[in-house]
Parts: sequence; structure tokens; C-alpha cells
Amino acid sequence: MTPTRAAAAVVVAVAAALFAATFWFEQMPEGITRGFGAELFPRMVLGTIVALALLLALTPASDAPLPRIPPMMWYSGAALLAFMALVPVIGMLPAMFVFLISLGVLWGERRHWVLLLSASMLMAGVWGVFVKGFGVQLPRGLFF
Repeated sequence: MTPTRAAAAVVVAVAAALFAATFWFEQMPEGITRGFGAELFPRMVLGTIVALALLLALTPASDAPLPRIPPMMWYSGAALLAFMALVPVIGMLPAMFVFLISLGVLWGERRHWVLLLSASMLMAGVWGVFVKGFGVQLPRGLFF
């Protein structure tokens, strides 16, 4: 099995496990969600990931060596794990704000106003799409 096909198989397996996990999401009353449950968006994203992994598996293999994964990728992944750990504690929007600021600093942005403005606008956009658009309440966390 080629490395790209092995990677695609791993991605499909992880996506399938995460898709199965969406069946244990808390059921929201239909009046609150306007027909869209909390599981819809993750399932759409996971379906897209599976489709791209299948496309990768069907792509002819190359003899070129696999590139080295830069350390910044691992740091970004660790920041994402920290974000996921913060969501149940402080809620989605505050955790997202901390994550976006931290990731911006990690990637080298030093203009504080750019970090604050972009994090605030992205947070407002996510809130608008999910809370106002889909009618889905975002996790509030233990403290809110």
C-alpha cells in the first residue's frame, strides 16, 4: 500500500469514528434548532473530508519523498487540542477568542489590534451563522 493510500485509509477511519460520535450528540428541541441539529454541520464536514480522502486514494502515487512536517504544524495541533479542552470549561465563544489570539501570536502576528479585530470578527461571524442562521446554541461552558 502506498503512503498516500495508507494516509487516506487512516483519514477515512478517523472520519468514520467521528461521524459515529455525532449520534451521541445531545438532542435539541426542534423549535430551537429550526430543523438543523448540532450533528448536521460536523457530518457535512466529515463527508467532505471522506470525499477528499477517497480522491487522494485514487490519485496515482508519486515517487517523490514525503515532505517533513514542520514543527509549527504540531504546535498548531496542540493549540487546537487546548481549544477543545477549553470549550466545555469556558464556552465556545471565549475559547474561540483565546484560540484565535493564541494561534495568531504563534504564527507570528505581533499587531495586537489585528489579532483582536480578526478574532472578534471571526467570532461574530461564527455566532451569526450558527446562532442566528442555523438557530443552534453554542456550548456555554461551566462558567456561563
